[in-house]
Amino acid sequence: LGIDRPRALVIEGLALECLLGDSELEELLFAVANTCDSVIACRVSPAQKAQLVQLVRRYVVPEPVTLAIGDGANDVGMIQEAHVGVGISGKEGQQAVNASDFAIAQFRFLQELVLIHGRWDFFRQSTVVLFSFYKNAIMAGVLILYTSQNVYSGTPLFDQWTIGVLNFVAAAPIGALGLFDRCLDKEYIKTHPEVYGPSRRNELITNRTRFRWVIMVFVHVYSLYYFTVPILSDGGGNSSAFFGLMSNKDIDRPGDGEGGDLKSIGLVTYTCMILLLCYKVLFESRSIIIGKFPPFTCQKNKGEGFVNRVAYTWMSNAYLSIGFYLFFLYVYQIIGKSGASPFSPFVLTTFHVLHTRAANWMLIIMVPIAAMVFDVTGKMYSNLFYPTQTQIHVEIFAKGKGAPTNTWRWRPKHRPHDGILKRDENATMEAQFSAGQHV
Repeated sequence: LGIDRPRALVIEGLALECLLGDSELEELLFAVANTCDSVIACRVSPAQKAQLVQLVRRYVVPEPVTLAIGDGANDVGMIQEAHVGVGISGKEGQQAVNASDFAIAQFRFLQELVLIHGRWDFFRQSTVVLFSFYKNAIMAGVLILYTSQNVYSGTPLFDQWTIGVLNFVAAAPIGALGLFDRCLDKEYIKTHPEVYGPSRRNELITNRTRFRWVIMVFVHVYSLYYFTVPILSDGGGNSSAFFGLMSNKDIDRPGDGEGGDLKSIGLVTYTCMILLLCYKVLFESRSIIIGKFPPFTCQKNKGEGFVNRVAYTWMSNAYLSIGFYLFFLYVYQIIGKSGASPFSPFVLTTFHVLHTRAANWMLIIMVPIAAMVFDVTGKMYSNLFYPTQTQIHVEIFAKGKGAPTNTWRWRPKHRPHDGILKRDENATMEAQFSAGQHV
């Protein structure tokens, strides 16, 4: 065979019995297999299938991410040995499906599982992981800043029960992003294989990306704390209105309008933090699901169903996050009025913060927006002067949306007459973009 022609290795189970188990022969077998475009192993046992996966993981440096796919019980060992196991549900039973990480109905679905959904999931989960650390660091940072102002007594700025509800309130927005977000369309990904490079290089978990998130943690922590606590404390929370603390008309609400106490200030800062987390998720989302209104129809078997019409982005942020948070605050203060309990210190705190003080609403509206200005500015500068490969392709895709589905055009910003790239049904766009190229 010519050296440039494709080669394949076909090996039987009897030959593998002689080769596997001996380190020198295994290394020789791998050296031969490594020069081939494909390796076919026939009449092999389940244990030998698993050993072949071990062979790849042991001798490839650095260790690659391996995937094994099978449809029967004899493939279970191979599926469990690989990093990613895919089971096909078919006539040979469900053993392979039960032992796998992912299950598909037909082998042809593997292409979209790996090339489309695998790429989408990588970007989603990378953002979810970064946001999870960011969310906890924001709350801990504000508490640490307040500790430096109360002689390190350990007194928290936030109420203990509102601290406990953070993960429930912040889960819905980032959960929707982790389930539905996608940065590029399916057809664009299939016709532009270069978009797989960023995922192989772990683009979203690089030191540059982590450093940007760490910087935003410090910026947002200082913004949340110094834009709320100093303003409301030291007399800034006292009411100057003739209705409230001065009149004392309602004996059931003494000090109505007072907002300089610890619970009230902490609640304002905490509310600003919840809104900031929602804004952050929206800002990091590559796609916003607006759905269709109404989400349900009274006509049977006509149009899309309820599941496909729901505005998941707005439902998760407006109702499941902010709406649930407000519901919790009002229920919390009502429970505290039933008698002496751990809930008692929060009695009427929600009413004081949200019903009697316009200054609180000004801060709740403006502080999260002011904190996000730093994030938007930094991201804009990064995209303009140091764009990632994914950002470049996102802009190419956005500019090509108005073109026919079989044509994509790209024009460099500084050379309007050169470098026009066109893709039709029989040709794919071939272009290499450096990390610092303008689009």
